[in-house]
Amino acid sequence: MIAIHRLRTSTAVAVATLFVSLAGCGSAATKPVRSPARPPAGDATEISAAAQASQGLAIALLQKLGQAGGDVVFSPYSIENALSMVGSGAAGSTATEIDHVLHTTRPAAVAAGLAAINTRLTAASSTHDAPRVDLANGLWVESRLNLEHPFTQTLASLFGAAPQSVNFAGAPDTARQTINAWVAAHTGHLINNLFPPGTITAQTTAVLANAIYLAAHWANPFTRSQTAAGPFYSAAGPTVQVPFMTQTPTEFSYARRGTYQAIDLPYLHSTLSMLLVMPTPGRLASFEQGLTAGSLAQLERGLRPGRVDLDVPRFHLTFDTELNGVLSELGMPVAFSNAADFSGIVTHPRLKISAVEHAADLRVDEAGTVAAAATGIAIEPTAIAPEPATRLIFDHPFLAFLRDDATGAILFVAQVTDPA
Repeated sequence: MIAIHRLRTSTAVAVATLFVSLAGCGSAATKPVRSPARPPAGDATEISAAAQASQGLAIALLQKLGQAGGDVVFSPYSIENALSMVGSGAAGSTATEIDHVLHTTRPAAVAAGLAAINTRLTAASSTHDAPRVDLANGLWVESRLNLEHPFTQTLASLFGAAPQSVNFAGAPDTARQTINAWVAAHTGHLINNLFPPGTITAQTTAVLANAIYLAAHWANPFTRSQTAAGPFYSAAGPTVQVPFMTQTPTEFSYARRGTYQAIDLPYLHSTLSMLLVMPTPGRLASFEQGLTAGSLAQLERGLRPGRVDLDVPRFHLTFDTELNGVLSELGMPVAFSNAADFSGIVTHPRLKISAVEHAADLRVDEAGTVAAAATGIAIEPTAIAPEPATRLIFDHPFLAFLRDDATGAILFVAQVTDPA
């Protein structure tokens, strides 16, 4: 019997939550009490490109958002969908930088792969007791904006997002409330204020958004009557008492290594699971910063089936943040600047991203998991750059005409050959 000890840092919980959206990408480890994986419709190389992008983005964002300490939860999959949508209208260095953040050189393959994965996840929801997954993408535009046809075609065919006309210029807050209401409806009303007041203005010309909602039952649910308070050793504070859910010896895939302990908790009638990873006490930050897609895959391959006596906290995390600075640091600053090139969306006016908003809510209890997240990208025209200045030096003889501009009458004329 193996005992997986209680998590010892509060942020370790957040590390575990990250991998909900990655688990469907597959692992070589045996996952007991799980329905056999079915290959999703679509090209396997495209699906792989989208999965690799979500893994790379997940780890990069975790290393940025997690370094401040404290609880963090976000959906790299939601952010990937939103960035892929806006990236389909980018050109030049703007497109190259978005591709870099998405860890891909094949943006079209990522977009097609996302479409296939989205279809697979939502289709699986039709099975009784399977996880309910709601995935939605939206596009709102100022009525005067003439979108490029390839852009609207891509968003409609791959992301299911047809442009909806709103009055950003005349009623920006009404438009903001309309978008927030759409997000709330597609996240089980867990995300109700994705765009806070002031983030949508009269200068906003377009908004792209992704929303994701998941409700799933454990394949091996915890017994609520066995949940009991126990000590949790936070990273930077006193020991706290939290409710721990308990599993008596049950078959799971798990690993115990010198630097971490891990366990994979499958969901009922699904290929989804939650991978919990607990670094040794005091090593969360270094473990997190050393994490790569390759080391994560190696960790998953190292999981082995066995009987596990498990205690894990019941928890509820919420998080919201503007990602402008983080995405700039990860390698796409041009998209937020006046040098941005979104000519694939419209050729005029020139556009830039004004705000990338993200919010997430994750609830884990004895029955299973309810999670929601949304990502919104607001776009506005770039500032009009002044024409380059031309320097004129009157250092040769010249003429001067003092004129009445209203009538054209010339009042004085001068020829200057020697100003001295």
